[in-house]
This record gives sequence, structure tokens and C-alpha cells, in this order.
Amino acid sequence: MIWQDYAFTGLLCMFVVVTIPLVIDVIKGKTTVNLMTAGPTAFGNYGMMYLLATLGLWISVTSSALISTLWLIIFIFSWRNNTK
Repeated sequence: MIWQDYAFTGLLCMFVVVTIPLVIDVIKGKTTVNLMTAGPTAFGNYGMMYLLATLGLWISVTSSALISTLWLIIFIFSWRNNTK
């Protein structure tokens, strides 16, 4: 393993931890996030996941998949909460 894999993973895990309260609030319907923020963030993170995979940074790919999926959940529930 190269040290960059661990550095990316550490940063991405920090993003996961600070995003979890937002995910909980959006799922409970307490808040919404602008769809033009949540959508590009989710799909941009999936793009970053692909780029990390091409570099062979597999631990980072896993943590990137997690943050991407959290932002996708935020996008979906914000969309649902906006259409109520």
C-alpha cells in the first residue's frame, strides 16, 4: 500500500463522520439540501471513486463509495422532501 491511500481514506472518513448528522436530518424530513448541491456532490464523488480505482487505491475507493452513497441518500430524500 502507498501512503496516499491511507491519507485519502482518513480524509474521506472524516467527511463521512461529519455528513452522518445531515443524512439523519434529511431522512427524518427535518431539513432538505439544495438539489443542485446534493446531486453534483454525489455524482462527483462517484467520479472521484472511479479515479481512485484507476490508481489502485482500493481502501480509498471503499471510503469514497461510502461518502458518495451518503450524498446520494441526501439527494434522494431532499428531492422527496421537496415534493411533499
